[in-house]
Amino acid sequence: MSWKKISLSLAVIFLTTFIVCDGVSVQQEVTDHGDVILTTVKMEDPTIFYKNGDTVSDNVHTRWAKEALGVDIQTQWSAPSNDYNMKLKLLLSSDNPLPDVFSSNVMDTTNQFLTSGKVLDAGEAFDKYASSTWKAAMAEVPEAWQPFTVKGKRMAIPIIREEGLQPVLWIRKDWLNKLGLKAPKSLDELEAVMNAFTFNDPDGNGLDDTYGIDFAIKDQYIASPTGDISWVFGAFGVIPEIWKKDNKGHLVYSSVQPEIKKALLKLRSWKNKGFMGEHVALQDFNQVNENVIAGKVGIVAGPSWFANYPVQQLKAKVPNAEFIPYPIPTGPDGITGRLKGNSYISSFFISKDISKEALQAFFKYQNFLYEATVTKDPFLLSDFQNGYDYVLKQDGSVYSENSEIPGGKVSTFKYTLFNHYASYPSRIKKSILKLGKGEDLSSDEQAILFSMGIDPNNPDEYPVIEADVIAAVQDDIDQRNLFQGPATKTMQSRNSYLQKIELDTFNSIIYNDQPIEAFDEFVKKWYESGGEQITKEVNQWYKSIQPHE
Repeated sequence: MSWKKISLSLAVIFLTTFIVCDGVSVQQEVTDHGDVILTTVKMEDPTIFYKNGDTVSDNVHTRWAKEALGVDIQTQWSAPSNDYNMKLKLLLSSDNPLPDVFSSNVMDTTNQFLTSGKVLDAGEAFDKYASSTWKAAMAEVPEAWQPFTVKGKRMAIPIIREEGLQPVLWIRKDWLNKLGLKAPKSLDELEAVMNAFTFNDPDGNGLDDTYGIDFAIKDQYIASPTGDISWVFGAFGVIPEIWKKDNKGHLVYSSVQPEIKKALLKLRSWKNKGFMGEHVALQDFNQVNENVIAGKVGIVAGPSWFANYPVQQLKAKVPNAEFIPYPIPTGPDGITGRLKGNSYISSFFISKDISKEALQAFFKYQNFLYEATVTKDPFLLSDFQNGYDYVLKQDGSVYSENSEIPGGKVSTFKYTLFNHYASYPSRIKKSILKLGKGEDLSSDEQAILFSMGIDPNNPDEYPVIEADVIAAVQDDIDQRNLFQGPATKTMQSRNSYLQKIELDTFNSIIYNDQPIEAFDEFVKKWYESGGEQITKEVNQWYKSIQPHE
């Protein structure tokens, strides 16, 4: 057994005793009964790459969990995102038992589980079994619990994320150089760049096969990880599909505010000029990524990890291609805005039928992953990261360049139970900003980056870090959805219809199928078809969460 495995085994013994259940003497209850089976179902992430014979249900991470922690994660089934949500709904309506733990990222489905009576009071379990580290991380984003709280009970546990995932503008720097252009700082300058990217043959192949910018607006206008469009609306002072305060302190729905019209007109002009793809309204973020990889688009708004996927896939085909992050440009009146994503990416449920042994095994597993955010050992997780995220040499040095890792670099955090690393927002942000400024990192700051699969000494990570710094510098332009509660009564019955007429109206205006006056008709219909009552219910919720004097 290597020194690393011995170290990990000792750490597991320590954690079993001290962090399985913070503040509760449950350590006596966690005894060695052999491997504990923990069942789950998983959504297939198209960005996950498997090698060495690994699969979604049997991979280096699941084997580590079984060997090191005694937690045997058994995936009952997996499915692509659309099919996954459908199968979750079928599972809810059937008499079959739920898996022990599983995630849901579609709020309509999530809301059904919240009130199903088939899931555990997850907040109570969290209070009892979560480690002090996990609790401290969650305490930084208390609002993350709000959408999953029903009658005072936290029925799902949010999978939290740190700031820094807000979009920046990624632009093909090699195209800028070829055409003698500078990065745009305003929408007017952006239009000049989009025009050149569309009509001046930036890829030099002599064909009319490129376009300036790309968006992902299929089924929704915001919240796509790549192809974000919120900043275009933000340039006019309002972002659709979220709730914001008016000048009286009441919450109003942004999509029905008059400033939306200006943004729609701007987008229509870009569409008419050919700056964006013909089928933009049918694109989700996966299609945008494919367009980037195909080398056809020059500008995309997205988070820092855009530098890893899809840019690295593009560079494999076009080695000289270079996407560089830039700040979000200003609008006509000097206004800049973008969506600040929720402090959670999704949530997970615990079956009410889970055994006590499996419940404790789950928290033992999750608590250990959180311990990697505070340890001084950067390679605490190396038993499953080594050979995938990086290669750890016997002399303690490490390299993580994609070309130097046998079979290529893999982000093993995507192999975890919920396809995400343990997020400790403040610690991650602090480490990334220090790295971006070129400051030396302490051992625990290095450790938290390695827990995310980031080697701070890898030059391939520099664009990611640069984007995180740019996003952080512009954090004053972020706008967050102020309604974070479960769907209101009227939302449950009317939201699907209201979302459809909103999407249809916005698309028809951008495609020039309807005049801009169609927006005013939409606003009138929205209020008459349930929007007025929803506004009342949202404000009742908002009032209920305000601190009482």
